[in-house]
This record gives sequence, structure tokens and C-alpha cells, in this order.
Amino acid sequence: MILPGHSLIARSIIRNVKYPTLQAQPCGVDLSLKRVLKWTSPGTIDLDNKLRQPASTEEIPFLPTKENKNPCLDLAQGSYLVEFNETVSVPLDVMGEIFVRSSLFRSGVTIHAGVMDSGYEGAVGALMQVVNPMGFRLYPAARLAQFVFHQMSEKVEGYNGIYQGMRYLQ
Repeated sequence: MILPGHSLIARSIIRNVKYPTLQAQPCGVDLSLKRVLKWTSPGTIDLDNKLRQPASTEEIPFLPTKENKNPCLDLAQGSYLVEFNETVSVPLDVMGEIFVRSSLFRSGVTIHAGVMDSGYEGAVGALMQVVNPMGFRLYPAARLAQFVFHQMSEKVEGYNGIYQGMRYLQ
């Protein structure tokens, strides 16, 4: 069973929603852009996380353009880490998935993210790939993805990893 957007906001599963009436959708909640980061080092992953080392990142600032005084980002073709304004508090009988909004993929941009485990609380981010050879322009708080939550058949122990309670993706 998929939980409707208004219910996700009312139950505080998704928090820090800036524009609830605009962001609540029939099957989830639209996630709005907080910041875009680029990678500055490689990352490392192994079986038991003893050697795990997340890649370092650097924020790309929003800047006004010559033709438009509103700050924006003109992104070249490539991969970026995006952080959303919204945070989550996932109940033990719910799990979430993030999907790209159709407005993005129609412009040659995609969003990828992993499963949002039951019990996770904290920041939300995703991998954004600009595949359009002409690039892509973003404005602050742009709606990039839709967060969809599924009711599970039973409660589980819940997420207990190093990202629990994360405030920022860096």
C-alpha cells in the first residue's frame, strides 16, 4: 500500500516541507532542492564497512546570471550529489523510495537513490545525473524528485547504520 502525500506530511514522516499544498502529491511528496555538491575525492566501499570512506564533496553555489538576477545553477553534463530541504522520520512499518519527476527526465536529467529503510531519521539526498549535452539550469527549492512510501506487512527492527540522524550529506 502506498501512503498519500498529505498523510506523509500529517504524520511527520516527511518533515521541513516548505510548500505542503504544492509538494503533496497523490502518491507521495515532491522533494525540493537544498543544495548541489560535486565530488572532490574518490570513495571506498568494502564488505563489512571497515574500509568504507565516503567521497569528499564541495557545494556548488547558486549565482545570479547576466540575464536573470535570480540565483541559479547552470550545470554541465555530469553527475552531482543533491541534498533536499526535506528530512524524514520513517516508521518501523514503512519504507521509502525516491523517483525522478517527469519534468526532469524530459529535460535529460535523472535522479537515483537507494531504499529509505524503516527506522531511518535524517537528511535525504540522491545522485543527480545531467545527461543532456546542453546542460541543465536549477533554481533553489526546485522540485526534483517524488518520495513514495510503502506500508510494510509488519514492523521491523529498523535502520541502525552510520547515517542515522544525519543532518547533512557531506
